[in-house]
Amino acid sequence: MRVALVLPPTTQLNTPYPSISYLSRVLEEEGHPVHQADLGLELALRLFSAEGLSAVLDTIEAQAEDGLPEPAWEALARRDALVSTIDSVVSFLQGRDPGLAGRLCRPSALPAGPRLRQADKQDTAHHFGRMGQTDHARYRASLHLADIADLVTSTIDPGFGLARYQHHLAAGPSMWAPIAARLGQTTLLDGWLDSLADALLADARPDVVGLSVPFPGTLYGALRLGRRFRNAGAMVILGGGYPNTELRGVNESALWTCIDAITYDDGEGPMLAILDHLSGLGDRRHRTRTAAGMHDAPPPPRAFNPAPDYGNLPLTSYLGILDSLSPAHRLWSEARWNKITLAHGCYWKRCTFCDIQLDYIARYEPAKIEPLLDHIERLVEDTGVRGFHLVDEAAPPRLLRALALGILERELSVVFWGNIRFEAAFTDELCLLLAKAGMVMATGGLEVASDRLLKKMDKGVTVEQAAQAAAALTAAGIQVHAYLMYGFPTQSVAETIDSMEVVRQLFREGTVQSAYWHRFVLTKHSGVAVDPHGLGIEVPPLPLGTFAANDLPHHDPTGADPDTFDGPLATALAAWMRGDHLDRPVGDWFEQPMPAPVSPPDRVRLATDARGALRGWRPKTRVVWLGDGVLEADDRVVLLVGGKRTEIFGPEPARGWLAEVLQAAHPANAPLLWQDIKGTFPSNWDRWANQWQRVRAAGLIGV
Repeated sequence: MRVALVLPPTTQLNTPYPSISYLSRVLEEEGHPVHQADLGLELALRLFSAEGLSAVLDTIEAQAEDGLPEPAWEALARRDALVSTIDSVVSFLQGRDPGLAGRLCRPSALPAGPRLRQADKQDTAHHFGRMGQTDHARYRASLHLADIADLVTSTIDPGFGLARYQHHLAAGPSMWAPIAARLGQTTLLDGWLDSLADALLADARPDVVGLSVPFPGTLYGALRLGRRFRNAGAMVILGGGYPNTELRGVNESALWTCIDAITYDDGEGPMLAILDHLSGLGDRRHRTRTAAGMHDAPPPPRAFNPAPDYGNLPLTSYLGILDSLSPAHRLWSEARWNKITLAHGCYWKRCTFCDIQLDYIARYEPAKIEPLLDHIERLVEDTGVRGFHLVDEAAPPRLLRALALGILERELSVVFWGNIRFEAAFTDELCLLLAKAGMVMATGGLEVASDRLLKKMDKGVTVEQAAQAAAALTAAGIQVHAYLMYGFPTQSVAETIDSMEVVRQLFREGTVQSAYWHRFVLTKHSGVAVDPHGLGIEVPPLPLGTFAANDLPHHDPTGADPDTFDGPLATALAAWMRGDHLDRPVGDWFEQPMPAPVSPPDRVRLATDARGALRGWRPKTRVVWLGDGVLEADDRVVLLVGGKRTEIFGPEPARGWLAEVLQAAHPANAPLLWQDIKGTFPSNWDRWANQWQRVRAAGLIGV
């Protein structure tokens, strides 16, 4: 059967959201031809074109008599400049015309809207330095697109955004009536989306359309597309993160006028069962809901798929958006990343704020590293991209070690980043190995930076352990981004202030480079929701007729009011990420008096200093040489590591032994264990011990 897998608007513009590409690999292997389409990208490219922008300005001009916001009048006055420059801006952000960088850096090069004007007023050029012309141009071009998107939002379609479409209709507990009312309208952008749907139908002629809905801001687009595909005769299946969490018990008959089925959890098995059913091979549908109810036949065993196949997606058409100075946000939104998965689910799966009841967290299954490395090599060959984003819930340290060793053994030139748990397993030596293999950033949840609350969360780490892991990553040259949380049940004002103090110290010591504060959200499938009374919170029943529900309203009678912290936490964090106000008392960020922090002012420094000297190795520790080369001279061995030289002196037998060990410990060679070499030293070890420590410090590690 012909299958079309579709990303509705809008996820991100720099790289395809990987859901349909993971699914495509499995369907193709089972003999189903698949056409992939990212209609969010296509809608954005239509908007950000001379023809599309002209249509936007015509629409705005037609409603001028009803009154317009000031930026809209400015846009109409700058019409010729906006239309004449937009195609070149998009081409530059797609990487097709890098020579435009110098011109785009000039203040007069782009008809500036409010965002770009504000950035120019703040002289953001200094963030990029004298050699950062291309980055500065990309930043200005990205803000220019954001200004155009704001123009559309304020005049044509209030629900439009670059990374979401009608998000407000589906966020939190939601009702069907507002969604249905919006589906009854057609804005300029809706009309474009309808025409993109028609073009896909004509091109791919699908029997079945799978719509991936990862976020609330993709639901409306999916339903609009689904209705159009369904009316054209295709069967429409909805899947992805949003229906998995929000629509598991949905009971809305009107939904089935837009789609035919919802699949839950991993989509491969349910989708294949539906295709078999449509082909007359019997009804083995499972984890699938239709208008007739839930279908849950026993699923056949199936190993999870660790890598995508991007098929016919137009990878060179994505935009390298640089709209934030945060290092982590930049990695997320600027480059195009191939996606891979080290393990299905979470190896910890105990954090009570997380959806630990659902399959995507609860079922842990590690990937086999050798086939995954084969996928990595194939993706580099197919896409020309050597960057990989590990989309794990939390990449297991053991599998990260195996991945890094495999990359080095095969001598692959790649870079990668992903989410981790800040735990004790991230030693200095493991982090050096990961950096050598190409890891450039680690993101992870530090959450509340309070040992009492971390224990309540069952996070499995302490503040000190998390700080030490982050310090080890930073020392290895791997950027660290911390996810932070406030408003967790029972979290007091004093604990929030103290968490803020710990975060300030993390930035002051250079232990983390970027972070983001999230306000706690109670989700239906979390550990807290299973036992809300255990934390003393009250969860009122949802209104009758609720269409979608995952984020649950709740009342915390003992905790602080999170509203108090919304502004100050974000403002302080933005300053710390710029390196500003790192010694300012945290209470000064608030208008009202706050309790003083209880954490000592050197808590983070003492914790990171306690990492101490290099640890001893166990007999079966693998010894790995991370250096670039070894030179043997008359009286010394010179170790070359990056831009550094380390000279090791000693008697000839020891120097020869060291050169042999380093050669054997090269990661491309067979594994060398400490027990295989520790007894072979040809001289007096006590006299050699100091030199051996220098060898280890230079790049001989045990993992």
